[in-house]
Amino acid sequence: MLENIGDGLSFIGQTGGDLWLDDAACSDLPVESFFVQAGHVIDEEVLNVCRECPVRLECLRHSYNTELNITGGYFGGMSPGQRRTMGLAEAEEYIRTDVVKVSFSDKNPENEIIEYT
Repeated sequence: MLENIGDGLSFIGQTGGDLWLDDAACSDLPVESFFVQAGHVIDEEVLNVCRECPVRLECLRHSYNTELNITGGYFGGMSPGQRRTMGLAEAEEYIRTDVVKVSFSDKNPENEIIEYT
């Protein structure tokens, strides 16, 4: 069984040989974070890792590779259901506008201005 995404990325790399895997922001997260039971969503913190990942677009494109037939798991921060309902071009546009979500419950004890991009 794969222990963390780094192991999963090694497997993914064996199936597709993509160099973008070396820069994936999720490599130290547990695999279970990205493969949840049907009807469940991944944690917002995990989605934010995807949203800030420098290779998010490449990850998303990898999931649409028809030769690999990837049907499960979150790729590029998108669920299998989202990917099924969108073509690649629409999914790419979606992730360009999908930004880090900030909760009003986030604490900022020094009342500093925090800018999220």
